[in-house]
Amino acid sequence: MRKTSGHWIGNYLRGRGIDSLFTLTGGHLFPILDGCVENDIRVVDTRHEQAAAFAAEGWALRTGKPGAYAATAGPGFVNAVAGLAHASITLSPTLCLAGARAINDDDKGAPQELEQTRVAEIYARYAKTVRQTDRIPQYLEMAFQQMRGPTPGPAFLEIPMNVLWQPVSDEVAETYQPQDIPRSAGNPEDIERAEAMIRAAEHPVVVVGGGGFWSGAGDALAAFAEQTKLPVFTRNSARGLLPDEHPQCYGGSPGMGVFKADLVLIIGTRMNSTFYYGKFNDNTKVIQVDCNSAAMADNRTIDLGICGDAKLVLQQLTAALDGFSAPADWIATLDAAVSARQEKFAAGYQSSQTPIHPMRLLHELNQFADENTTFTVDGGDIGVEAARHLIANHPGSQLSNASILGSLGPGIPFAIGAKVAAPNDKVICITGDGAFGFGAMEMDTAVRLDLPIIVVVGNNQAWGMVERDYGKLFGENRVVAAELGDRPYDKMVEGLGGYGERVEDPDEIGPALQRAYDSGKPACINVMMARHSQL
Repeated sequence: MRKTSGHWIGNYLRGRGIDSLFTLTGGHLFPILDGCVENDIRVVDTRHEQAAAFAAEGWALRTGKPGAYAATAGPGFVNAVAGLAHASITLSPTLCLAGARAINDDDKGAPQELEQTRVAEIYARYAKTVRQTDRIPQYLEMAFQQMRGPTPGPAFLEIPMNVLWQPVSDEVAETYQPQDIPRSAGNPEDIERAEAMIRAAEHPVVVVGGGGFWSGAGDALAAFAEQTKLPVFTRNSARGLLPDEHPQCYGGSPGMGVFKADLVLIIGTRMNSTFYYGKFNDNTKVIQVDCNSAAMADNRTIDLGICGDAKLVLQQLTAALDGFSAPADWIATLDAAVSARQEKFAAGYQSSQTPIHPMRLLHELNQFADENTTFTVDGGDIGVEAARHLIANHPGSQLSNASILGSLGPGIPFAIGAKVAAPNDKVICITGDGAFGFGAMEMDTAVRLDLPIIVVVGNNQAWGMVERDYGKLFGENRVVAAELGDRPYDKMVEGLGGYGERVEDPDEIGPALQRAYDSGKPACINVMMARHSQL
């Protein structure tokens, strides 16, 4: 056995709670992969580096800990850039370890030579090239501090071959060990101001985003909601942080509350296009909580900013609001809005039409889910609706592509990452037929590695958003590049060794899901779904 710096890297990742590394193998990475073997870290080898990057993010979103992936030099790294960019938008802490040519081969035209760090600097919170073996521990620790710091997100380390193949010296190896990530509570004066504003509000709502998830604020949020009876909406990676079935949780569609509110308490989320750019009513007061002060007041002036960790601030607010309870008439108004929303979609949920109504498909998925179900969401129209309608009942229970980036392709890799992280979960990916194409060969990964995920394809035989919007702009008879056709995706997965089933009758969705689950294999349920014009 040859000892390399990969052994130290594997030991460090283990110390950080990372027990899986996602990758597509390559000669530049051998020491890292051997270090994983040495430290009992599972190597999950995908069919494309983009999938490895997304799977690492899926693992992170399910566990609440940073995920890790490795990409070989040049084209391998380039293939992973989509995942690096996605994590930078979703603020997901993922570590990309990239191989590279030896330093003394710089600018000689070595195999797979590319200016990787210059590219990574655009998206990563921290991007460095390690030029000395004994500095690997220092750079790796700095990467983790940056990933979980005031502006969380991905980190990138390029390690040239001549650096990677050498062992870290014993003296240095003992010096650098994982350190705690500092977290700060809110300024007590700001907490007092927030308390007064909340007590004075007649129609207050709380909106919690990814900052709450990454701070591990689930218990603190539940205690806060149960004491104050404030209505809570969860967004993005915070879906399920307060379970949808909790009486104070009003799901993932905050528009139902924020446009009627006189005060919005925003915790760990940005006022971007997915949150109406903060364009609530002009007289609505806004309190924003974020661990990064520079992230506040984007697109809207706020009345109070509290710079602090979401979990710690929630604990402070819970203590400050002792004896407070949200106005009962306001809660009754929101409850009525929830009932009206359910009535609005009831026809779709119960629809017996064929091709199948997308709301019926989502309803059947909710009926099939249990407390240990994790959904991953991908696609355009079906992705948007799934993020709104699928139930989220535990932290990390809904992993969605519904960020401002709108990436297609994360769904199946997210499911693989989630299944690796939580083998006992019932992991279901809901994806459009267009988005399925980005990760279809990762069903081979799932079969090879015995990861029994269920992929449900909402197959409307088209790029639905493109077909609809292009037709409106130029005429339905001029639509191009939108038709996908009827493809047997279920047969494809069967051919790879998985379970496949085509569903045309809405009454067969539930039984098909059960058969897929009972097969114990990675599965594809190909659901023939209505186009927008057929609804």
